[in-house]
Amino acid sequence: AFDRITRLATRLLGVPMALVSLVDRDRQWFKSRVGLAATETPREQAFCAHAILQTGPFVVTDALEDARFADNPLVTGALGLRFYAGVPIRTAGGLALGTLCALDQRPRTLSADDLQTLQDLADMVSQEVQLRESLLATQHRLDASERRFRAVFELAPVGVALVAPDGGWIGTNAALSALLGYDRDALRRETLTGLTWVDDRAAEATLLEALRQRQAERYTLEKRYVHANGEPVWVRQSVSLKFNAAGQPEYFVAVLEDIGARKAAEARLDAAMRELEQR
Repeated sequence: AFDRITRLATRLLGVPMALVSLVDRDRQWFKSRVGLAATETPREQAFCAHAILQTGPFVVTDALEDARFADNPLVTGALGLRFYAGVPIRTAGGLALGTLCALDQRPRTLSADDLQTLQDLADMVSQEVQLRESLLATQHRLDASERRFRAVFELAPVGVALVAPDGGWIGTNAALSALLGYDRDALRRETLTGLTWVDDRAAEATLLEALRQRQAERYTLEKRYVHANGEPVWVRQSVSLKFNAAGQPEYFVAVLEDIGARKAAEARLDAAMRELEQR
């Protein structure tokens, strides 16, 4: 994008050189350049270090006649720079990072239309910079959100899983592995239905289909999974379904709470009641 703009600057202004120049503490360096072999110069030699202090175009019609630049190595050396016109490139917060500048080895003057052209092109560069700022800030927010999600996902005291529409496990947390006795790689080779206790599959299949048809937003049921050791694991499971922008099922979110202790207590109570009734 910057290269297209510098090429446009040379053609529209009729100059042999144009740069997108960025200025830091010690140097100016060229993010894009046309007609110049160098990639950077010391800051003390940089015309752009003067231009970034301006609110509008900074123009030097003849550097040899300007006391600020007459002894500058860019003017007296092999480059023989005589003309400079630069406009600051600014961030969304107004910070001047550098300039879009046009250069020539002979004195020049720019018309009002030429200056406006340079300003318009510099505004385009600033817009490109600000777009990338916005994208970077968005990525930082997404990364932070992902880190928070991962922390909640991993540290949750209950089993949490993302399940594909076909029932395959996409992502599982440590609590789920501990609950079912499978490590994550082993879980990915299984399916939600495949690890469900056979007698509980039909009831859940009906509830899953209701989610797919958008007849319900979520369901909660008590069911059994098959532990890695073959024993039943009682859980209270809540499931919802995430749809994509096209309205197609993307993944299920399942939260599994271990209710084995409660079920065992209920079984003991039932047994005690039956024994009492028999007596």
